[in-house]
Amino acid sequence: MNENKKSYTSMGGSELMVLYQGGDMEAFNCLYDRYKSLVYGYLHKRLRNRAEIDEVFQDVFLRLHHSRSRYKSEFPFEPWLYAVLRNSLIDHYRKKEKQYHDVSLDELEVTPTALQVEDKHNLDGLLPENVDLSKKQRHAIELRYGEDFSFEDIAKTLGTTSSNARQLVSRALKKLRKIIKPEDVT
Repeated sequence: MNENKKSYTSMGGSELMVLYQGGDMEAFNCLYDRYKSLVYGYLHKRLRNRAEIDEVFQDVFLRLHHSRSRYKSEFPFEPWLYAVLRNSLIDHYRKKEKQYHDVSLDELEVTPTALQVEDKHNLDGLLPENVDLSKKQRHAIELRYGEDFSFEDIAKTLGTTSSNARQLVSRALKKLRKIIKPEDVT
């Protein structure tokens, strides 16, 4: 059993989903363990109370279960899971008769990187709003300190060079230092 557990943890989401499609419940358990905190963290940021979060969280994994036969192994698992997550969240808003027009689609966009950052440290509350960071600088800071990404990984995620990734983080830190200790800035 321990050897199987190790082999499951080394598998990608797509491989686990294919095994789960074939009835392997241990593969589902591994998928659930791997993605539950990412899904929950994403929902926690977008929903108002724990009951709503729990309801949509449960719906996501229930939908995953019911639609497992439609998963195509030639596509990556994570974007498929994120589509299930997004659809569950949209349906939740519709059910609760919230003003759907007040929820922008940008708020519902899901990317693996966004989920990972929210799950680990949720830097949104830590980065001051009055800091004039570009989107790339803010994203680079989140990846570096929220995800512990290397500069090479940040470069791949942002589609730039590792030297530019270092520069983005460095410039963002300079701006943050000015706000934290303005008397030290010359």
